Formats: sequence, C-alpha cells, structure tokens
Amino acid sequence: MIPPDELKRRQASSGSEKERLLVIEDRSGQRTSFLNLMSRAEFDYLFPLNGGNRFPGLSRSGWSEALRAEGAARAQKIVLAREAMKDLRFWYEQIFRGRDELSEEDAAEREIFFNSNLIDFIATTDDNEETVGHSQFVAAYTLILSRELGIEDKKTLADIERGALLHDIGKIGIPESILRKRGPLTLIEREIIKDHPLLGYKLIEDFSFLRNAGQIVLYHHEHYDGNGYPYGLNGDQIPLEARLFSLADTLDAITSDRPYRKGRGFEDARSEIERNSGSQFDPGLVEVFLSIPDAKWIQAKTETLLRLRLPSVH
Repeated sequence: MIPPDELKRRQASSGSEKERLLVIEDRSGQRTSFLNLMSRAEFDYLFPLNGGNRFPGLSRSGWSEALRAEGAARAQKIVLAREAMKDLRFWYEQIFRGRDELSEEDAAEREIFFNSNLIDFIATTDDNEETVGHSQFVAAYTLILSRELGIEDKKTLADIERGALLHDIGKIGIPESILRKRGPLTLIEREIIKDHPLLGYKLIEDFSFLRNAGQIVLYHHEHYDGNGYPYGLNGDQIPLEARLFSLADTLDAITSDRPYRKGRGFEDARSEIERNSGSQFDPGLVEVFLSIPDAKWIQAKTETLLRLRLPSVH
C-alpha cells in the first residue's frame, strides 16, 4: 500500500477525459509517472486498494464487473483463493470439532496435520514452484527461531508456522511481469509489489482460524527502524511473530537460488543479518539467531528438501 505522503494523483487535461496522470513520489523526492489509460493496455495492475478499503473481485455479485474492469486473470485467482479458504475453514472446523475434549497432544498433532496440508492450498493458488518451496523453508527456519527464543506453546507455534507458510499469499494479486522480472524493478513496480502484505491480509482476515497467522502476513516487511512497509512500524510496534519471520525470510532469500542469481552460503547470510541488526532486524532476535549454529539451519534445509518435490536448490 503506498503511504499517503508518497502518492499523488493529478489529472492532466491533454485533450482526452480518458487520460489520468499518476505521479508517484518516494521519500527521497524521486518522481515517476505514467498515463493511466482507461484501456490499461500497457499497465493493467488490478489494484490499488483505494486506501485499503476496497478489495475488488471478492463478492460474486461484483465479480463480472471486476473481471472486466480490473484484470480477469488475477481477479479470478483471488476469487478462487477465497473459495478455497472457505473449504479450508470447513475442513478445519471438522478436524477440531469438540476441541475442548481433545488432549493437548492430540490437538497439537491435528494442528501440524492441518498446516502440512496448507502446502496444497498454496500450490493451487500459486503455480510457481519456487514460491511453494520458499514457504516451506521459511516456515522451518521460523520455527527454529521461535523455539530457540523459548516459545513452547504448541498452538502458538502452529499459528506461527501457518503465517510463515501463507506470508506471500498476497502475491497472487501482483502482475506476473513484476514477480518474474529478472532486472531491477522500476519505482512504480516497487510500489506495486509493496501491496502484497495488505493484499494477503485482506484475503485471510475474515477467517478466524487464520487470525493469528495474519500477524506475519501483514507485517513481515516492516523494519525494526521504521523504514519497512506497509505501515512503517518500528521496534515493538511490530508483532514478535513478524520480527522473527523477517530473519527467517532473509536467511532463505540469501541462501536460495533465484532466477537472477545463485544462492550464497549460511555464513554469508549470518554476516548480512548481523550487519542489519538494529535497522532491518530486532537486535535482540539477531543475537538469538547468531547463537544458532549453521549446522542446524543446514539440517532444517535438508529435511525440508526431502519433503519437497522440487529441484534441489543451493
């Protein structure tokens, strides 16, 4: 979501009422613009969210209009994802029917079983194998960090894992041309991709069984020093789960292959994270991270790879 002080819309009278000039100004004062034509022939981004209050394509009554006006492919993916989540909710309610009568161990096993099947949901909403694998790696890393911090409640750990698995679900609303771009993103493209935490949260906010997972989905790109997005939160304003997750996300980003570069080793990741302690990352959590030997991360990656039907990554 583009902060109000960074987004300026101006109408330009250039002989046609169909033309709008969108001017985006970032914090450094850099500006860029493009003609937002009614046809959207060259730039068919499905959103913005109009201040976060509107999420097109979710109600069946408005589906046809949204499909026609705001991009058929992505609108359909969002609607199908919401429908799939309704099925997940029904299944969750069946699994945990009579939860009060379940033992703590039995309830925990069912939470783990449910989370393992979220992978199928992610795969059906995002056909990018890299996304599915990344979700599983960061979930494994986040659980290691959480346990190292002393979080032992099994329901809390299950919610953290769920949020890690679903953290990038909002990217189904981002144009593929941006997500798969090999070169550097333009200013506009960077602002668009910043919408994905809010898009993901809007997808899951109505489902109570995903409420706690939403803490990671919405806030996983906030930075400890306040320079993250979508809200520019800082320090303890950022939920603990999201602060933990950001470390795991960076760890996987550095150590995994990407289309535009090869992954680096865990030692490089350790140095990069230490360098950004106090800026991007919570310094207290960085200390916890640095206390974990590389062998533990490597073991988690190896075990996760064995569960994946994906090509091996670096």
